[in-house]
Amino acid sequence: MARPILAYGVLSVALLLVSCRPAPGPFRLSAGMAFQDLVTGQGYDTGQLRGNLLLLNFWAAWSPASLKELPELAALAKNFQNQGLVVYGVCLDDAPAAELLVFAERQGIRYPLVRPGDKLLDEIQPLETIPYTVLIDNDGKIVARFRGPFKPRDLREAIKKNL
Repeated sequence: MARPILAYGVLSVALLLVSCRPAPGPFRLSAGMAFQDLVTGQGYDTGQLRGNLLLLNFWAAWSPASLKELPELAALAKNFQNQGLVVYGVCLDDAPAAELLVFAERQGIRYPLVRPGDKLLDEIQPLETIPYTVLIDNDGKIVARFRGPFKPRDLREAIKKNL
């Protein structure tokens, strides 16, 4: 009889400790790390990123290496969204937004597509290749970089480590 009572007591203390954790602070991106909505061209609100890990994938529709990554990125966005991963596709392509949206739909992309703000590429330096992927934690710190096509296993490990 003592074991069930002890188990309930331990569970109660654990739940109390988890519920007492402070709420995560606001997501901190430097002022230069701004995005524009692909469709409207307006500034993209990053307020919903609070407490999340942000994955930025810099891509272009004309890049075969970028195309190769899109199915994995779509899967990551879907599989890790409930655990705190937010994926943005940062389009470096000059094609009209309507064409890029049709292209994205055909590729199964369901995560937000944005264009870089005026200083974003300077903030991410060195942006050496396309595609280029970075993980940014809640404090705005880049915690991982993947130059060129990423290895899915390596990216998944970095995501799990930082969630």
